[in-house]
Amino acid sequence: MKKVKILALVTAVLTAFLLFMFLSSTNNNSDVVKTDVLVATQDISAGTEITDAMIKLSKLPSEAITASAISDSSLVVGKVAASKIYAGEQILGAKLVTAGDATETTLSYAVKPGMRAITIAVDGVSGLAYMLKPGNHVDIIAQYSLKSSNQSKAELIVQDVTVLAVDATMSEQSGTKDVNAAYSTITLQTTPAQALKISFYEFAGQLCPVLRSPVDDQTTNLPSITM
Repeated sequence: MKKVKILALVTAVLTAFLLFMFLSSTNNNSDVVKTDVLVATQDISAGTEITDAMIKLSKLPSEAITASAISDSSLVVGKVAASKIYAGEQILGAKLVTAGDATETTLSYAVKPGMRAITIAVDGVSGLAYMLKPGNHVDIIAQYSLKSSNQSKAELIVQDVTVLAVDATMSEQSGTKDVNAAYSTITLQTTPAQALKISFYEFAGQLCPVLRSPVDDQTTNLPSITM
């Protein structure tokens, strides 16, 4: 009988101990600090503009949140996924780009929506002694021959367009090329109509970029010159 009482006591103590451990574990789980973070509600393909429906705010343990994770939807909606984002994945600033931002290092993202990028050939003269830089604004003069009348003509075909790149250099900080070195092409941001005009006149003759002041956005109405 005495042995039974001892066994019952040991069992009671063991049960109390296990209950204590369970309650302690439950309390520890409830004490985990959680933080709001945006996660994807679906797979988001690279190059997709992010909408409200593609993200949601979720509470995750603070220690599990990536350093560049975002919790403010205004910093995400309207941005473009630079690479695929999987459903449930935290939204990271490093995976987002802004379409039309001149500081982007990928040409397709640097072009503003509705605009086009077109590249033209230049040399030491037409390239302004190799002093053009990304971000400059230029006008374009077209010079070509009129075979029907044996005359030459020059006209201002495009005004105030942005230089997106000089050769493959899209910014002075990109480090891909010495900004003082010679180059053979420049890439311009234009409207579709301007791109068509530039392409046509480059085929017909020669294009000459003319550098504008960074504070001058006025257009002019110059007549063409025929000689």
